[in-house]
Amino acid sequence: MWFQHVLSSIRSRITLRLAIIAAVIFGLMVPSAILVPYHLHTIEQAARVRNKEDHNRLVEILSVILSEPLWQITPEIANISSEVVYSDPRVATIEVTTLPDRKEFIKNDTRRATQKGPFTSMTREIRHGGQIIGEVKLTLAEDLLQDSLRSDFRRYVTTAVLSLLLAVIFILLVLQWRLVRPVKLLMDESDRLANGELNDPIALNREDELGHLANSLEATRQALKRSFGELEIKNQQLLEYSSTLESKVRQRTQELESVNHNLEAALHNVNTAQAELARVERMAALGSMVAGVAHELNTPLGNCLLVASTLEEETRRLLEMVEGGQIRRSDLTRYATTAVDSTKLLLRGLQQSAHLVGDFKQVAVDQSSAQRRTFDLLITLQELTALLHSSLRKTPFILELDIPPDIQLNSYPGLLGQVFTNLVNNAVIHGLEGRSSGHMRCTAKKQGAFVLMIFTDDGKGISQEIINRIFEPFFTTKFGQGGSGLGLSITFNIVTNVLGGTIHVSSVPDQGTRFEIRLPLIAPGDKDEKDPLFKDQ
Repeated sequence: MWFQHVLSSIRSRITLRLAIIAAVIFGLMVPSAILVPYHLHTIEQAARVRNKEDHNRLVEILSVILSEPLWQITPEIANISSEVVYSDPRVATIEVTTLPDRKEFIKNDTRRATQKGPFTSMTREIRHGGQIIGEVKLTLAEDLLQDSLRSDFRRYVTTAVLSLLLAVIFILLVLQWRLVRPVKLLMDESDRLANGELNDPIALNREDELGHLANSLEATRQALKRSFGELEIKNQQLLEYSSTLESKVRQRTQELESVNHNLEAALHNVNTAQAELARVERMAALGSMVAGVAHELNTPLGNCLLVASTLEEETRRLLEMVEGGQIRRSDLTRYATTAVDSTKLLLRGLQQSAHLVGDFKQVAVDQSSAQRRTFDLLITLQELTALLHSSLRKTPFILELDIPPDIQLNSYPGLLGQVFTNLVNNAVIHGLEGRSSGHMRCTAKKQGAFVLMIFTDDGKGISQEIINRIFEPFFTTKFGQGGSGLGLSITFNIVTNVLGGTIHVSSVPDQGTRFEIRLPLIAPGDKDEKDPLFKDQ
């Protein structure tokens, strides 16, 4: 109890500036404390892997170049040949023994006494004409590796500390300039309003949330001032015209006209806000698609990078064989086979990436604006389904399209795609929630100058108590759990007000939900209209 009281007292005394400073410092230090050791470990592991690969490559080179001198028993030539490898400062000793008698053939360890270690050794057999004639043992010292790791550690930690300090200073300066000072100004203005000082205007020339808040306070000031003025005027009018009924009726009529004008203005604001909500929903869906496309591109591009690095390694080995004069026909054949296979894999991955980017490019153009054009219904929904695949793949649910390829519409593919995306998301979040499997299906067929689209799922359905309210704004069964209640409301408005169609829903509990959308093949309105969501309503 005492501890909670002290904690509450401390919390109440923490100012906004202090809270921001603490949040910035902890927010930057915690990730740094986690990521810096991880990156250092990664750097060390990569360095050790490279050192091991170099060790293996050097001992392989020795086993090849010492084959002929060992067969001819010419230690002088063997010493000269091994000097190529011994020129590497990491090499501590090179020991060659003959087999099967295991006699020492050559030994070069002049640098061993000056190296600190630790040391690692690797042994390879020396063959000549398919016969094992000897063995080479190569020992490397890790002095240079340890020095490099220590240098990388100091450089990385110094960079991280300086970056952290600069980030903290910059963020605090920006927050002081863009948040703390404006908030204090708005607090002073709010206190002035509370004291009834309504003559001086409130102005904060900014386009962000604080600017909107200042505009709201200014609107509140104007409304209060106007209300007080109207109250004074009405009181004066009541005193002046209390004896004249006709004047009172006329005054009431004027007030009703003013109220009617205000209601019309409010209706226009509501329509504008509704259009803005539709645009925001569309852009949110586009952001989700961007994340999905990035996830899908990661696999083929990662495969291409792996294949390219493998091809580079094979090419480097081939060049080493050519430079060493040890190239063989089998080596060229193996390299050509590897190059052909790598090229095929690279082309396949890049073609897959290009196809995915092409689908997303068209969908992104449609989703980011409400431009009208002629499009094929099947192709448009296939592109959307491909972009939704990344999110649906994480679920046990299946989305199926059954649409003829000859349905052409002159309409708004971006808005129709938003309707389709909202229906899929609604089915996954509400209809199929908590199920181990599920199936969604979208069909379409022509009906004269119209097309009938039917979207069904085999989820838990919608109860009769709420089925008549699902198209109402802000109605959701996930209130407080991330649901906004705007998805189906926006869907209804797009279908009925922009696409010129109708939408009906039917459901049987535990047997799924069915949406029927009937759209004209040619949407109503001007065919050159840029964005129907923001037209005068």
